[in-house]
Amino acid sequence: MRAKRIELEGSAGHVAIERQRDSDTIRIDSILREPKKEQAWMTWEIPARTSDDDLFKIAETVQRRCDGVVGTNSMIHDYFREMQRFQD
Repeated sequence: MRAKRIELEGSAGHVAIERQRDSDTIRIDSILREPKKEQAWMTWEIPARTSDDDLFKIAETVQRRCDGVVGTNSMIHDYFREMQRFQD
């Protein structure tokens, strides 16, 4: 069994993380519920072999966009762990 797509929701927005079978890329779509000065939709297409450091940086942005606040390390790690499911 493998995860093909995961959707996560926070109080300020949600994110969809997916990787198609036999694909070498991970797609991450982040959508804000009520954008103010921030871009409502952000998309990353990254290699499945992206390093943990680079993936963690994306997780920081995704967590802030989903939860609406700068999160603690454990809050960011919740999103990071879900993203890691799609790495090679």
